[in-house]
Amino acid sequence: MTSVEHILAAAEVQKLIFLDTAESVACTLRPYWSEATGGHANVVQSVSSMLEIVPPGTSKGNGVKMLLEHLDVSAREVMAIGDGENDIEMLELAGLGIALSNGSEKTKAVANVIGASNDEDGVADAIYRYAF
Repeated sequence: MTSVEHILAAAEVQKLIFLDTAESVACTLRPYWSEATGGHANVVQSVSSMLEIVPPGTSKGNGVKMLLEHLDVSAREVMAIGDGENDIEMLELAGLGIALSNGSEKTKAVANVIGASNDEDGVADAIYRYAF
């Protein structure tokens, strides 16, 4: 049994997080874990120096979808704001998906709007601009 199989068989893993340099995450950790998990987990980068491994189907988008079903609210009525890869499904689901300008390129590619950066109070700006 490989060390990866041992980790996954030992317990019900909810999340693994690896922190390293952006280069190491992108060039070493992400390729290794994407192959090692063999599609049995989602492998995403929420920020360039952090790799997250979560069970399949686990995403902010699925969490928001469950909440919307519970509250009987349409996704068209939702505004979502994000900056990392772990926000992509949530932004795609929302009627208005806003990516912060300092977010990942993948995140900005799916957004309806590119907002100000975190350093420019992008979340507050988006709320004032689009929710009020």
